Amino acid sequence: MSIINHKHDHLIVSNPTLPILAQENVIIIKSNTTASESLKNFTSKHGIILLDEKFGMGFGENNNYVFEHLCNNKIITNNDYFLVINPDVIITNKELAKLKDEIKAHNSDIYTINLFYDKSFMKPELSVRKFPTFFGPLKGLLSKDYRSDAYDKSKIQQATNVEWAAGSFLLFKKQAYENLGGFDKRFFMYFEDVDICRRAKKKGMLLTYLPNIKAIHKGAFNNRKVYSRHFIWYLMSYFTYHLKS
Repeated sequence: MSIINHKHDHLIVSNPTLPILAQENVIIIKSNTTASESLKNFTSKHGIILLDEKFGMGFGENNNYVFEHLCNNKIITNNDYFLVINPDVIITNKELAKLKDEIKAHNSDIYTINLFYDKSFMKPELSVRKFPTFFGPLKGLLSKDYRSDAYDKSKIQQATNVEWAAGSFLLFKKQAYENLGGFDKRFFMYFEDVDICRRAKKKGMLLTYLPNIKAIHKGAFNNRKVYSRHFIWYLMSYFTYHLKS
């Protein structure tokens, strides 16, 4: 499990499921800013690897850094999976166990799950979508609850191949991530998930959405604050993606 930390120390330390997940899974937290003492103590106590180094990289490049660490230190094998997960995603050990069963039943290269905004799982996130048109993402900035390119999750009851899914939860076969060369580091933040899914499709790889696996995602949507750094990053990535297309 690869978690990129950019001043999310308190969010990570207060995550109730991470200590439990760390008992059976390798979790690496890559800090993009100097880690606090509370985060250092938390990771040390629960056997979580903390990479408190190489600051200032983007989301995709940080995940590539984690993947290289796993490979160079022989922590990951060709039979393993590489999970990219946001620090504000909460998944229980029960759901993760169900996920492991699901991937045995549905052979794919990349997987994603059913993300919700609330604990009661009543407000689904529009996290699985079709590849964006030029104006689609700009219209999506106006509302987090509407995207014309989003799949209607209420109509998907079984494992289904989709075009792309949010980078807040993407599970890759180790060899798939390797063959893709990881994320494109030209995307500092935003659209790196669209790009890697598009490149996967071009290579004939499958991305499978598993609707029965649920988790909570407390998304901030900072890209909607006009003139903020996030908004600028969003626009830069938006044009990078379409120019690359």
